[in-house]
Amino acid sequence: MVRKELADLIKERRIETVEKDPRQVAVLREQAKAHLASSRMIGHTDVAGAFSLAYDSIRKELTALLLDHGFRAKSAGSHAATGQAAARLVKGFDTNGFEWLRLVRNATEYGSDKRPGATMQDLEDAWEFARDLQGLMEG
Repeated sequence: MVRKELADLIKERRIETVEKDPRQVAVLREQAKAHLASSRMIGHTDVAGAFSLAYDSIRKELTALLLDHGFRAKSAGSHAATGQAAARLVKGFDTNGFEWLRLVRNATEYGSDKRPGATMQDLEDAWEFARDLQGLMEG
């Protein structure tokens, strides 16, 4: 049962139960596809923007996954919680890879003394992550 797999995240109030919403799941998945396509179109002229779109594509796909099961991440630390929940729901999900994407996205969006913003290689890695995630979701 899904709830049992997510029990610790629920107990820690990192995710919460919500009504399943198939229409919103479909909207999120369509947005995820559009974001990834847009990312690929602008990648060679706007690496930072393209990386943010690629990351948002992945995050929205994972948000749709949670919503399809009747859950959503709570606001504080929601992106990290979304990745942790996905790891429990998708066999083979790369939690460390998603965390790396999240940190690169944050450095790109907000600046960081710990790491530079996204590079072209980071963007290509994000596209690969998105492709691999799609394979996991379909398989």
